[in-house]
Amino acid sequence: AKLKETMYGTLPVTSLAQFRSDFTIVQIPDGNLESAKSQLYTNINLLRMGCSGRSGLTLEEPSDTTKDRFISTYFLPYNHLLGVGKAPSLFNDTVLELVKLVQVSLHIFGYYETSSFDGLLCDSTVEGLQRWVKEIGELVEGLDSMERIADPSTVASLLSLVLAVRNRLVGLSGSTNVRGSVAIHSLGLISFSP
Repeated sequence: AKLKETMYGTLPVTSLAQFRSDFTIVQIPDGNLESAKSQLYTNINLLRMGCSGRSGLTLEEPSDTTKDRFISTYFLPYNHLLGVGKAPSLFNDTVLELVKLVQVSLHIFGYYETSSFDGLLCDSTVEGLQRWVKEIGELVEGLDSMERIADPSTVASLLSLVLAVRNRLVGLSGSTNVRGSVAIHSLGLISFSP
């Protein structure tokens, strides 16, 4: 790509013929990534989790088959199967929050270096999961190497171990307020109590 100066800054410009064939081109409506980010991240996650089959990456809402595959793969509550979780915004939020929980859990163990919990199953999240399985999951949980990215048993083991450690700290302290430890909030954020 050649760099072109614009009034907004430097922009890399290239011909589509020069694009690598393993890249997927997704048209962003009106060029506003922020408005498309939730749907784009959801579709990338579903593709990487093996829930969307062989379909190409788009900004379209996932099919009901893809949604059902995600819901059944990760054993989500049955009311999602009845349609409650298939509403586009609720479904997208569910997918993104699951990945955020994985990112936060990996961060607690030191396998996710960034503090950006964006819900995208990116390469650093995948590498963190693979390292966690190899260094902790195999020893503590008896997991084998992942057959696919974010395997349901791996995700369940990771989240269970984080909650088990937190509950053990609560039990040892004799209080529900564990001082100086990590508190996990429902939004996937971490805070440290003094």
